[in-house]
Amino acid sequence: MADSIGEILKGVRCYFDKALPMMLLYKKERQQYHKAVLGDVSPSTVYGAEHLLRLFVKLPELLAYANVEEETLTNLQQKLLDFLKFLQKNQSAFFLSSYEGPKDSDGKGKDD
Repeated sequence: MADSIGEILKGVRCYFDKALPMMLLYKKERQQYHKAVLGDVSPSTVYGAEHLLRLFVKLPELLAYANVEEETLTNLQQKLLDFLKFLQKNQSAFFLSSYEGPKDSDGKGKDD
């Protein structure tokens, strides 16, 4: 059981690292990404739960392209649902209380 959860977490991390710059960042966050993720730095060590939730929104679309047996996919979906419940239950530990997006070029945020 622990091995399968470890494999799922490695897979989620891999999907996150690959998908983040291509489909999970807002337009203004992409410039920030290129400054924050340099060299061998993994995006999953820089970006947090707010961005991870964006992956979970896209995951059904991404998994549609994976060659996975129906039973395996059902088990995976249940484990991912359990993980989302865990995040919800522990949201104060994983999510920022407020999100400040990237600043505009004049140094002010969108709502400043």
